[in-house]
Amino acid sequence: MIEKLRKKIFYLIFIFISIIVLGVIILFSILNYHNTINTAGMMINRMTEIGFFKEFDRPPEQENIQNRKDIEGIYHITVKDGNIDNNMPNNDDVDEEIKEYAIEISKKDVKNDSGIIDKYIYNVKRRGENIFEITFMENEDAIAHANTILIVSAILCILSLILIYICAKKLSRTIVKPVEETFEKQKQFISDASHELKTPLAVIEANADVLENEVQHNKWITYIQNEIESMNKLINELLMLAKIENIDSIRELNQIDLSKELEIIISMFESMAYEKEITIDSNIKENIMLKANKEDIEHIVSTLLDNAIKHTETKKQVIVELSKEKNDIIIQVKNYGNPIPEEEREKIFERFYRVDKSRNRKEKRYGLGLAIAKSTVEKYNGKIEVSYKDHFTIFKVNIPV
Repeated sequence: MIEKLRKKIFYLIFIFISIIVLGVIILFSILNYHNTINTAGMMINRMTEIGFFKEFDRPPEQENIQNRKDIEGIYHITVKDGNIDNNMPNNDDVDEEIKEYAIEISKKDVKNDSGIIDKYIYNVKRRGENIFEITFMENEDAIAHANTILIVSAILCILSLILIYICAKKLSRTIVKPVEETFEKQKQFISDASHELKTPLAVIEANADVLENEVQHNKWITYIQNEIESMNKLINELLMLAKIENIDSIRELNQIDLSKELEIIISMFESMAYEKEITIDSNIKENIMLKANKEDIEHIVSTLLDNAIKHTETKKQVIVELSKEKNDIIIQVKNYGNPIPEEEREKIFERFYRVDKSRNRKEKRYGLGLAIAKSTVEKYNGKIEVSYKDHFTIFKVNIPV
């Protein structure tokens, strides 16, 4: 539970800070990149005005092309209807490569734009329907600067993510540490208190048995014995919960035949089901093996079966299924009855949570069984969930193999 909390805090910190830092770096990079391109575009416009003059508001065939002079490194291409306009003198003596670039840019259907293509910075002006005036300028320094901005930004993003990851890890541990210490003290208290209660409870039980022999059976002694049994059950569940949550208590795992184990567990509950006039049907695939602790598996399935039988309507059925899908072993326990409200389906796996508090109190149920089952399943890196379909409440356990 503490590890899950730490991971949630870590992801929240990591994602939140990453969005802010990466957002600032990316925004700064985009602004600098566009500023470099726009500056080069403005330079192209100024040099174009110095180098030649054209009256673009007239049709190309009527333009005055006097006073035109070439400027080294600057090329002017007119594209009309997706092709180089050969009627324009400025299209003469231009490399075919630049002409191809001009046609490619014109197909983008832009109005006025600047950008980079290969080693050229270009500026586009739309002069009419499907007529584009495209100016190219060789400026390797500006292009190198723009590319450097992108490379530096990418490196900064990677370094920032690494730094944020390290900081988020340390910060999440620092935040969770007080909670972890409190939780450990709580577990220790539960374990110590449970052990301390077992001795006086055993004395009370022994005295109640002696008293029963001396004064004969009566309802007062029955009340005492029932409460002793209830307290014993609660103490054992608390001890089991504390033991499961302690990683040092993980016991040695053995290869077990899960198919046979489930059949044995089902047979143990047949008398309980018979008393309630409930049938237990099973669909268990044979020879499914699992490396696990036998007691853990027995506790998981017993808890689910006990829960299913107690919540199944009379003369209805409980179904136990075992199958293997790819790398997962799936155990399903289904019982016919009223559905668990959707808003409470996750809560039933919490400690001491009871959907029907009055009935559970009467039946001496303390809301620990499913919490222990979930902790046990998670010890095997599995998951347990509950759903409702066709009048059946379905508890599904997935354990990877």
